[in-house]
Amino acid sequence: MIILRCFWSVLCMASVCCWVRAAEEPRKPNVVLIISDDHRHDALGVVQREMGDRANYPFFETPSLDRLASGGVRFRNAFVTHSLCSPSRATVLTGLHSNQHGITHNAQPFTSTETWPAVLGANGWSTGYFGKWHMGAQRERPGFEDVATFVDQGIYEDCPFVVDGKDTPTKGWVDDVTTGYAIDFIKEHKDTPFAMVVGYKTPHDKRTPPPRLADKWQDREFAAPGSFQDVAPWRKANPPKPWDPKNPDRLAYFQTLAGMDENIGRLLDTLDAVGLAGDTLVIYLGDNGYYLGEHGLGDKRTAYEESIRIPMLLRYPRKLPEPQVRDEMVLNLDLAATILDFCGLEPAWRQSGQSMVPLLAAEPGKVPWRESFLYQNYEDPAYPKVTFDLFAVRTPTHKYVEVPQHPEWNQLFDLEKDPKEMNNLIADPRHGDLLAKMQGEMRELKSGAGLDTP
Repeated sequence: MIILRCFWSVLCMASVCCWVRAAEEPRKPNVVLIISDDHRHDALGVVQREMGDRANYPFFETPSLDRLASGGVRFRNAFVTHSLCSPSRATVLTGLHSNQHGITHNAQPFTSTETWPAVLGANGWSTGYFGKWHMGAQRERPGFEDVATFVDQGIYEDCPFVVDGKDTPTKGWVDDVTTGYAIDFIKEHKDTPFAMVVGYKTPHDKRTPPPRLADKWQDREFAAPGSFQDVAPWRKANPPKPWDPKNPDRLAYFQTLAGMDENIGRLLDTLDAVGLAGDTLVIYLGDNGYYLGEHGLGDKRTAYEESIRIPMLLRYPRKLPEPQVRDEMVLNLDLAATILDFCGLEPAWRQSGQSMVPLLAAEPGKVPWRESFLYQNYEDPAYPKVTFDLFAVRTPTHKYVEVPQHPEWNQLFDLEKDPKEMNNLIADPRHGDLLAKMQGEMRELKSGAGLDTP
């Protein structure tokens, strides 16, 4: 009897130990990556308030994105390495430059299996993609199991979706619909690790805000940006029209962002309601920046700050309980390595980006970090008359822009003294040493990206 009691005691202790170890085993993080279309870096309420008297859109508010920022990390200097929708999105999935993953314009399908969602899916995460994908007219979403998406650009109202391969009509504003599918996925997979991408159409043109916001800020007038008259070299033969302070498309840019912000609030509320906020890595970014008249430009693609700089926010309370504002230069190129690092995994392919996990775990200045990065853009077959190959190097203080087919368009800027990039130093002999240094940096960065040139 004594032996039997000892046996049961040992068995119970072993069971308790196993239970304690299981209880202490950290839960794998859920991943929610939210990506918008054409969201410039300063179109955030928190940034406009931070700018104070320099704010160009002081009326604009984004309470949900500000909520995300206040509970996580806001990157003041986040950039893309190719300011165009499809190349940027492929870079987010792979951690590779556009010349490396092969997506250099918007009409190409993406077929790579070397993506962070594919790695997570092979290691026990449920994966889902919801909303805009934008790789040509592609219907497939490689690396994702549950899919509710639309083809190409879609439309803002009553957009046809492809739900798990089946054409499905929808009713309502497209980003509302996307969010509904994403919320259903969170609720369905709340008890097991999941990874999802939510792709919003906002604020891509032709911009149509949801009806509930159609009258918001209707009386707002927009002043021309300070660099509007400093026309980009490639626009001088086709100068912009006179500035219109009541341009309705410019107003719709902010109205659609307000609608998207509401939907991000719905996602965050859902994570709170199911008790997953602390265990979920949430990342928000724009796929590229956007010109609202700077240097006489609209759209993006070229290398001025408004095109290449993006909003980027990251929240993961379990690992990063205190809010941070970081000034290091981080890239969309870094997200694949960062996500996998937070999940305790590594990609099988060589990354061109860097994991931000060590950076965020340390005080600013304690972890060596990049002092420059390479930007690239290519002539688009769909728009050969208005697009061209372009490369740039940005450092914390300077930028060098090179247009191989039009060297007369090359640029050199001192970003500390000239943040609006209106004083091109390229022909100033006093800056010859700086120019040579930046050209050498470009050669080195191109070589590292597999873009060796003579």
